[in-house]
Amino acid sequence: MNTLDAVRWGSATAAYQVEGGVADDGRCPSIWDTFAARPKAVVRGDTGAVAANIYHNPDAMLDAAAWLELDTYRLSVAWCRVITGPDGTTNPAGVAYYRRVLTGLLARGITPAVTLYHWDLPQWLQDRGGWTQVATAEAFNHFVGVAVREFGDLVGDWITINEPFCAAFHGHLSGLHAPGVQDEATALRAAYVQLHAHGHAVRTLRAEAPSARVGMAMNLSDLEPAGPTAADLAAVQRADLVENRLFLDAVLDGTVPDDAAAYFGAEALAAALDGIDVAAIAVPLDFLGVNYYEHNVVRAASPGTDIVVRGIEKLPVGEPRSGNGVAVRPDGFTRVLLRVARRAPDLPIWVTENGIGLWDYLGPDGSCNDVERVSFLDGYLAAMGNAIDQGARVEAYFHWSLMDTFEWSFGYQLRYGLFYVDFPRGLVIPKAAAGHYRTLIRAARSGAIDAGTAPPAA
Repeated sequence: MNTLDAVRWGSATAAYQVEGGVADDGRCPSIWDTFAARPKAVVRGDTGAVAANIYHNPDAMLDAAAWLELDTYRLSVAWCRVITGPDGTTNPAGVAYYRRVLTGLLARGITPAVTLYHWDLPQWLQDRGGWTQVATAEAFNHFVGVAVREFGDLVGDWITINEPFCAAFHGHLSGLHAPGVQDEATALRAAYVQLHAHGHAVRTLRAEAPSARVGMAMNLSDLEPAGPTAADLAAVQRADLVENRLFLDAVLDGTVPDDAAAYFGAEALAAALDGIDVAAIAVPLDFLGVNYYEHNVVRAASPGTDIVVRGIEKLPVGEPRSGNGVAVRPDGFTRVLLRVARRAPDLPIWVTENGIGLWDYLGPDGSCNDVERVSFLDGYLAAMGNAIDQGARVEAYFHWSLMDTFEWSFGYQLRYGLFYVDFPRGLVIPKAAAGHYRTLIRAARSGAIDAGTAPPAA
């Protein structure tokens, strides 16, 4: 059998990044509405108020997914659209919108994969302490129950939480993401409350939809020491603790890393775990979602050099790199997939995000010739094939993103999409990489490509 012909091919977006319509049909404010309204929080003061206007024009998204001939499509359901206030009442307009989207995917032969939390926490919950409170996990569990009852006839694949590392440490330590807090102990607490919420959500999904497939989307980084010194090796271990092991150990083993107390302090760790049964987080999953973007070279440095991990510095990377300076290292992708495969050899892996942000533009002929993304796809799919050949059970690949979106603190400046979105005019235009991805998908299905090979650009 060909290495890649069993992979399910997909792409992805998230609700706040594409929908717009933030005040329409009863939707309540989210922490990203609040955060984006702060001066200088987002590039040029951009917000998700309109975004790609998918709330009012979902066919633009659905038709783009169909054009690619995808097997599956990952989207998130906005908590704020479905549950619009503290009383927990379901919003019929929000339910109707998502049923329209899900039905539209199925009508086009595309299987939906639904993420239940992609960072858009209702602001009313943040006002009560947000992810520092176990009550937020309980509110999330109520939302999960409503979502599976309202959409379970259309959805068989569920992702509980997207990138708890980013929501915790960029939302509560670096302050680069909503809610914009800057406190390490708060970030650690937010991490464990999200993990606690994940465990409860899996049990709820299992109870309500026993035949569903359930997982989590976890962003994992590939880390390399700048040199062979003990200090640099220890710096890599610190970064790995915060960015990877804190989440892998809880979800896969129900444990706290041995070095967490020494790094965060015993008192801070105890406070973060108050009311949380870490062992209960490790509910058996049907797959682990891996979001892969970053390879970082790390060295020891004075505290304060890095915005998240104390005592480390991440060195600038050379070419090739993304528009915002992220290293393009397909070999790092292989290593991360094999790391997960070694930790949980029987657990299927879904690559729930993988992509490159560029400063894309339309040329004089109205096309977007994103040659860097074309090359990225060739390199990273070959790297994934390499991991599969070495034993990684990769079942699905979702390219991030289907279309250009509100890219969080980068606003509309940085573009990840396979489709170029002309936001003012509402046009959705396939980039060169969209045609190439479609060609790759067709070739993989037919057995015409294997690990390390790819057809010419479309």
